[in-house]
Amino acid sequence: MRSVGVSTAHVIAVVVGAVLIALLPPLLLAMSALWFIAPPLAVVLVLAVFFKSRWLLVLSGLFVVLALPIAGFFQPMKTSPRQEQEFAVLADFLQAEVYYTRRDYNQALAFYQKAERAGLDVPWVTYQRARCHALLGQDQTAFEIFSRMRQRPEEFPLKATHVDYALTAMKSRHYEIGERAFREALEYNFKPGYCYYQLGIYYRMTRNQVQAAEMMTKAYELGYERSETSSLLGGIAESQKDYARAEEYYRRAQRENQENISAYVKLGSLFYRQGRLKEAEEILKTGARMAEWMLPESSRMYAMILNNLGFVYNAEGYFDKAVLSFKQAIRADPTFMDSYDNLSYLYAQRGQISAAIMVLETALRFNPAHSSARRTIQRLLAPQESPQ
Repeated sequence: MRSVGVSTAHVIAVVVGAVLIALLPPLLLAMSALWFIAPPLAVVLVLAVFFKSRWLLVLSGLFVVLALPIAGFFQPMKTSPRQEQEFAVLADFLQAEVYYTRRDYNQALAFYQKAERAGLDVPWVTYQRARCHALLGQDQTAFEIFSRMRQRPEEFPLKATHVDYALTAMKSRHYEIGERAFREALEYNFKPGYCYYQLGIYYRMTRNQVQAAEMMTKAYELGYERSETSSLLGGIAESQKDYARAEEYYRRAQRENQENISAYVKLGSLFYRQGRLKEAEEILKTGARMAEWMLPESSRMYAMILNNLGFVYNAEGYFDKAVLSFKQAIRADPTFMDSYDNLSYLYAQRGQISAAIMVLETALRFNPAHSSARRTIQRLLAPQESPQ
């Protein structure tokens, strides 16, 4: 039989540990059921240590995992009203985090607000609530919350909130505040690539194409969303009528990310406007195959590609193909109104007025606020004036 050498100090430590395991849980938790669990667990641990048995250690670990649930089943732990309230608040917070992870921001916001009303005053909850408002498009509310957070830097570090504050300022049309905040973020070196990118979008929106190109180029050099940045640089070049450079940027965007569907849309549209119909058709077909593979996430981009492909087919003289392409675009995304307008126009050009009106009526069922469809229907139904 193999002897086991154990020192006196080792024996004392094991005995003391076993006594603590046997006595403290039932005494501290005041659960009588633990008197039937803790002492046997202590004995198993003592044997595991003395005989250096891994199997006994595993067995003791299983006892640890099962001990409290079993004891709780036979004798539930009593909690005070205050503890119950704290558990309920914690449950609301955890529920909010789960909904946020699932991108159900309405439910997440409701539970964050519920937890705050119940007394959970934690900076993280305030920040998450502001983020939910921003993600739900409630930019003014989010901007106001981030503004108040900036006044409490001891709780909300500037690095954590400044960029969100700048973005919500822009989206809530406080453009000067947003521009200044992004410039300050660059001085602090807070997410510089992202800040240059957002400033580029802002300057492009305000038709300051030179500054927009400068900001996007800096974002690209810092490695921020290179494919998307290249695509936007192509749009800027195209607005400056530098079509060769625009094509170069769009192709670079495709090389950097073959799943950047907007690059296919933009390059196909550029070729169409230049009269390069066969090239437009090929690039849009490639983009359509890519977008189809990425459905349903790419449904809007897939509809845009099919819509543009309908234009190309019509320009090439393929009426039936154009009609089919517009119909496929409508099936891909029934909320994309351009496809309805273009298909109805195509029918009207061929004198198929009833078909054109039917398409526009379908559009109005999906979007009753689509006023241009109503105007077109009225125009198509109006009696034609006799030539003078």
